[in-house]
Amino acid sequence: MNKLEVKTNKKLILKQVLIKELRDIPIEQLDSETKNFHSLINLLNVQTFGPLITKNYGTNIHDDGSITTSYDLMVQAHDYKMYKKQFKVVSQLQCEHCAYIRFQGESDNMQYAYTKLNLFFFENDLADTGVVYNVFLSNHSENMVLDIFKPVEML
Repeated sequence: MNKLEVKTNKKLILKQVLIKELRDIPIEQLDSETKNFHSLINLLNVQTFGPLITKNYGTNIHDDGSITTSYDLMVQAHDYKMYKKQFKVVSQLQCEHCAYIRFQGESDNMQYAYTKLNLFFFENDLADTGVVYNVFLSNHSENMVLDIFKPVEML
């Protein structure tokens, strides 16, 4: 098992980004929405570079007990501007002043990376912006490699 090490003052830069915005969707639909996103990318024969990136805005628990989440699903793509009818397109997305951790291992243990990152914020009296970026370098359940970027709120 690899040691989880938090690094600070990291910058995430994405170029030529296609974004599918998911707002207030039931949490149980997230997997199917992600599969639909991958299917559309493949159907359109989008020439991507780099891995899948997600931006998690958090979850909401409603009065009726239902849980919703807001996510952005993102890929970097050549000729990204030609897909602006299907996706939101951004020439560059930059996120500075992030705490960063790399998780490598079984996907069942992924929550430890998030816990360590949250503990780091707590112990260092840092405020976050409320979002988390996940860069899925390898998405196999038995050997996942995930870079997690959590922006620090700059006062």
